[in-house]
Amino acid sequence: MRYKIIRKGEAEAYSQRSGENIAFLATGSDTDGKVSIFDSILTKGNGAPLHYHEIDDEIFYTISGQVEFTINNETLTTTEGDLVIAGPQVLRSFKALTDSHILVINAPGGPSEGFLREVLSLNKISEADKKRFAEKYKIHIL
Repeated sequence: MRYKIIRKGEAEAYSQRSGENIAFLATGSDTDGKVSIFDSILTKGNGAPLHYHEIDDEIFYTISGQVEFTINNETLTTTEGDLVIAGPQVLRSFKALTDSHILVINAPGGPSEGFLREVLSLNKISEADKKRFAEKYKIHIL
């Protein structure tokens, strides 16, 4: 039987110069590959470009703020308590319209973690990076 307790401030965390802060609350190694959970604090204007995942569902729960999502060709704004689910092959992007706090869940867990670690270490994403992400993590940035 496995269990793990992550106390506030103990999670693996990353900060970007743009103002985004991400904490890895649960990783694929914590959950036998079943799920990854990320706590993301977004400053106004931060988010993710249009992309899709080949294999994992991505679930976004808005804790606070207003976040604009584009899912396939539909654009919507979420506020506190709203949930968005984007399955494999579904195009998605998001941008914080105000300073926002979201919880992001990926299932299965694992690929998104490696992807985020790499993305968060870069100043700018090149075409070569995009190709590597698609091959390695099955996440395609358009």
